[in-house]
Amino acid sequence: MRSGGDQVAQHDIEPARAAGRPARLSRDQRRVVHAATIGFFVDVVDIYLPTVVLAPAMAYFQPPGSAVATSTTMFYVVFAVTLLARPVGSVIFGHIADSVGRRAATTIAIPGVAVCTLLTAALPGYAAWGIGAYVLLTVIRFVGGIFMGGATAGLTPLAMEVTPKPMRGLVGGYTNIGYPLGAATISLVTTVMLKLVPAHGAGSPYVEWGWRIPFIFGGLLALAYVVYFRRVVGESPLWQGASTGSGPKRRPLAELMRGRNRRSLLQVLLLMTGIWMGFHAITSAVSGVLVTYLDRPASTVTSSLMIANVVLAACYFGYAVLGQRIGRRRLLIGGGVSVATLGAGLYAIALANADHGGSLAITMVLVGVCMVLATGLFPVVCTYITERFPTEVRSTGWAVGYQVAVILPSLYSFYMLGLGNLMPYVYTPVVLVVIGGVIVAIGAWLGPETRDIDLEEVR
Repeated sequence: MRSGGDQVAQHDIEPARAAGRPARLSRDQRRVVHAATIGFFVDVVDIYLPTVVLAPAMAYFQPPGSAVATSTTMFYVVFAVTLLARPVGSVIFGHIADSVGRRAATTIAIPGVAVCTLLTAALPGYAAWGIGAYVLLTVIRFVGGIFMGGATAGLTPLAMEVTPKPMRGLVGGYTNIGYPLGAATISLVTTVMLKLVPAHGAGSPYVEWGWRIPFIFGGLLALAYVVYFRRVVGESPLWQGASTGSGPKRRPLAELMRGRNRRSLLQVLLLMTGIWMGFHAITSAVSGVLVTYLDRPASTVTSSLMIANVVLAACYFGYAVLGQRIGRRRLLIGGGVSVATLGAGLYAIALANADHGGSLAITMVLVGVCMVLATGLFPVVCTYITERFPTEVRSTGWAVGYQVAVILPSLYSFYMLGLGNLMPYVYTPVVLVVIGGVIVAIGAWLGPETRDIDLEEVR
């Protein structure tokens, strides 16, 4: 069994290039890539538990007789505080990943994720602690969000740094399937729980205790992952080579804020703000709108999202291959335009259908298409971000650029509440989708193409 200090072997890459054969991953490199994929899976399970699991059970934490809009906003806030805490974690663990090692950042962050998720499962409700139960829920999710923000700070750079250049796009697609598969798993567990212990308002089995089971599952999953990660994953040789001697590795955040690194960061922040806005307006908002606001069956919405995420996982490979073929920048520009036009239009039709009592199946199919358009950009942009920063600050640049950009989009529930004063509340997410798509296109246009760069030569 490999020790934690071992580095990932790269002996097979250069001989393959010299012989004119396609680069392949060694066993140790495959271990890193697999671990990054599973890490994304675990991270997503714990981040998005509230959006699916708590949607049918928010009555447990809310005052009886709360207005529908108030209940919906309280539901969104629980998720939003997690997202708002992630940038804090990105700064802390990005620094650790660049200064101490990619591997160290992950082995510290994941246990924190596990503890906070398990604490959430043990919370009392409004009947026992009044509004204090809801406050404690948000506090624990905020603390957990800090660790969640650091969970992948070292993982994505590590996976990209051990991957041959011609394979980075495909590996980016593979590692990111952890997202839709994690979301599908949450939906599956929740669907099973809703079948076994139905949710029929306050006092029903699911609302009282059934929602706890998925949180326990998420916490134990995180604990199992950190044991696995420590046993099979070594450190990045590219980082180890760059960390010899003195230099910017000891102050990565300060170096990130200077010169070319700062310009790269600002462009990445703009790009990711648009991607997160479109993502949350579709994927995160849909459960609250359909289940909490329109009172559609939670089990049907949940199972539909599960199917949509399985389809999305397959589409990730298509986006990844296309990005490798035509270039990341071109695909991201086109993707932003598609989200702002086709995605927004289909989403409006889906919500109108649900609002007028139409088939929920048709609504969810359209939502699924919108999810593919918006979230299909993630495997491309994740690879793109790691290609924008030099090794000494790559984890900090990746984590800060990816996570800090979520701050404004994570307030989507408040934007929806404000827009609800100008238009029907149910259609407010469509406006956010348009804004997100436009920002993505502009952000990608402002940046360079990165497909053909060598990571060790980025300056």
